[in-house]
Amino acid sequence: MNHDPRDGSGRGNGRSDDAAKTRADAGRRTYLLTGALTVLAAFGLSKIDLHVAPNVGWALPIWAVALIAIVSGPMVFDVEFRRETYTFTFSEIILVLGLFFASPLALVCGRLLGELVFLSVHERQPVRKIVLNLSAFFAETVVLLTVQQALLGHLDARQPASWIVALIAVVAAESVGFAAVATAVRWHGGPITFRSIVQIGLITAPANTSLTLVVCVLLDVEPKAVPLMAGVAIFLLVTYRAHSSLRQRYNSLSLLYDFTHLVSGARDPNQVLDAMLAQAKDLLRAERAEFWLFSGPDSAQRHVVDDLGHTSTDQRLPASIAAMVHQRFKSGGDAIRIERSPTASDERAILADIGAEDALIAPIFETETLIGFVAVVDRLNEMSDFVEQDARMFATLASHAGVALQNGRLIKRLHDQARQREHEALHDPLTGLANRVLFADRLRARFGEQDGVVDDIAIALMDLDGFKEINDTLGHQSGDGVLIEVGRRLIEIVDEGTTVARLGGDEFALLAPAGSSPAAIEETCRRIRAGIAAPIVIDEITIDMGVSVGIAIAPRDGRDVETLIRRADIAMYAAKAGHGAGVCFYDANRDDNTPRRLTLAHDLRRAVTAGELDVVFQPKVSLVDGQMTGVECLCRWMHPTLGMVTPDEFIPFADRAGVSGVLTAAVLTRALLAAEEWHSRGNEWGVAVNVSMRNLVDPELVAVVRSLINRSTLPASALTLEITETHVMSDAVRTTRVLEELAELGVRLSVDDFGTGYSSLAYLQRLPVHEVKIDKSFVQDLATGTGADAIVRSVLDLARNLDLWVVAEGVETPEAFDRLRQLGCKEAQGYYFAKPMSSGEIERFGLARSAVADRQPELVTSP
Repeated sequence: MNHDPRDGSGRGNGRSDDAAKTRADAGRRTYLLTGALTVLAAFGLSKIDLHVAPNVGWALPIWAVALIAIVSGPMVFDVEFRRETYTFTFSEIILVLGLFFASPLALVCGRLLGELVFLSVHERQPVRKIVLNLSAFFAETVVLLTVQQALLGHLDARQPASWIVALIAVVAAESVGFAAVATAVRWHGGPITFRSIVQIGLITAPANTSLTLVVCVLLDVEPKAVPLMAGVAIFLLVTYRAHSSLRQRYNSLSLLYDFTHLVSGARDPNQVLDAMLAQAKDLLRAERAEFWLFSGPDSAQRHVVDDLGHTSTDQRLPASIAAMVHQRFKSGGDAIRIERSPTASDERAILADIGAEDALIAPIFETETLIGFVAVVDRLNEMSDFVEQDARMFATLASHAGVALQNGRLIKRLHDQARQREHEALHDPLTGLANRVLFADRLRARFGEQDGVVDDIAIALMDLDGFKEINDTLGHQSGDGVLIEVGRRLIEIVDEGTTVARLGGDEFALLAPAGSSPAAIEETCRRIRAGIAAPIVIDEITIDMGVSVGIAIAPRDGRDVETLIRRADIAMYAAKAGHGAGVCFYDANRDDNTPRRLTLAHDLRRAVTAGELDVVFQPKVSLVDGQMTGVECLCRWMHPTLGMVTPDEFIPFADRAGVSGVLTAAVLTRALLAAEEWHSRGNEWGVAVNVSMRNLVDPELVAVVRSLINRSTLPASALTLEITETHVMSDAVRTTRVLEELAELGVRLSVDDFGTGYSSLAYLQRLPVHEVKIDKSFVQDLATGTGADAIVRSVLDLARNLDLWVVAEGVETPEAFDRLRQLGCKEAQGYYFAKPMSSGEIERFGLARSAVADRQPELVTSP
């Protein structure tokens, strides 16, 4: 009994280097096994009697034994057991006949000679396999003779005891031979199931031995009856082969059905390839299956499945395969069947290039386009080649695989398109950032993760300052370039886990990672302002960009998505209005949507047009002689039901309600009328009026100021317009142009809250201003040692160098007063001197200060 798998020597070009090393190790082991078998068999041969004559009147010579071995070699049949196929020969014939009718020496020599001829001439096996098989046959024969001579000295074909001894000897011999061959197969990675072989051997070995024993009895008793027995044997063999053929067809159809069912449900092209190769290898009982998928005119991806696993490589198409594709498959065609040792040179070249001895090759088409081919190579049963039936089956399999592969690729394309459309629906096409929908979804998911308990969800909304002028001046293409660069900088600045989104236009948003503190998100927003402020170069034009940021944090600022976004938007507009130095947290006092704010917003327009807002005056005092030098005009609103409303509360409403221009004109009118009365009585005090951001971008502001000055008897220099530093920097181009026109009228310009911005020092020397007002936060910290002293000193030095007048605001303590005088500040205002008062009260205050200064100049150090 000979199990005849393939060892794969010299094949499988698609295998890995590890597989090649495994084959090399297996080859060395096989030679060692061959040597060991030969030595042990030779030793056993020396222990038996080689010249025992058979117990008949005649004996088989060596040449007759060799001839029987040659003739019985092709007598093979396949046994399929549990989806595995095993090839069995009638080797028992030569063993049993040799025991009864040949001397031990003739049996050993004759069998080795006959097997050598059969393996080399008929099978054309490689040298390594021939040597291994001959050593196994040698060991089998020696074991056979050893067991026989140990149990019974002479055999008699007519005695049942001899039959039993012959059966035991044959089973022992074939067990040794099978163990040797199976070990070599296992070393080479071949599949083998010992239990299956033993179960089949227990049937075939006794059957073949019994059949041969019948022949032996007939040869001894009645030799003329032997042909009758041969006819029965041939009939049984033909019958079994027919049954085996039918069974093979059934199994092939079953495997084809399984394959069709498998690939019909495959959605991944790689899954189709793996299923096809694995099933094709099993279906056609081949050593290897491979798929060549064209990736270019002369290149392909080669996928290989064999007993060592699945490998994939990229390689150039060999010339023989390229010719085959061009000549046989370009316009269609069935599977190509290439037998062992083909006569055609192109077929020999193909086998050499794919490392095979025989092959089936079938084209794979996708919508009538050849995309590759599939091949199974090296039939496991060396007794037979691939046949036409196999080729038809293989072509059907390839056709099914082509359709499945096409469907898989189509589904993959549809999935890719769906994912692309989903990405486009959730991302900004210009910057690639998350869009408003995705930002809201992620924020909504964060609220949902809290299970009703909202805990510190921080968002920030950002709006670029002056972006409209970039679009108007340089065009939308440059504006798009700015947006792309801003998006890139945001991604670089924020921490990992932060969602960055573009909500539309020049508005961006951040969703901070879970657990971020208010201080952390503010620090991030400060870094963003600094990063965005770095010059942006678009088409060789350098652009300076600013950004205003509003922050809202759940649950304190809102317990749902819509509320939190709206309140971050309110905070952002507060930052744009100058609060928080460009980064502002939500403050309910600035929210128009509270009941109080809604009432104020509704009543403000009526109050402005009806003249219900009052104007009060806060004195500016000289730190040199103590006299009042001028006043700042402040607006007050006594609401009929809500009481006193401060400017910080209603001025933002005026901007959003569109009445800031009317309100500013009313305050200017009241201020100039009061100053005219003072001047008419010899008190030449100047008046200062605050101007909002909305006023600075209002094209009517210059005309209104010109008209009021022309109607007044006062010189234009008696009016000072105070502008906030952050207002100027939020839209430097437009505000600078307005300030230049106001300066041409002779109006004095003052920069209020100086020191709270980030970029004014770079622009201060270019602005047409006459005065700077040191912000009260620095003045109030003069006595705390926090560094405010150095800042105030620096501002004073800067102002002297730029020939600017300096006013310190927010003086509330004698310590601040004294320190300002020591630093050389010439003018100040604050509650230390007086609170805002009416026109009559401010005049009396100014006159009193002048009288005190004239009589007792040493008292100027006190209010």
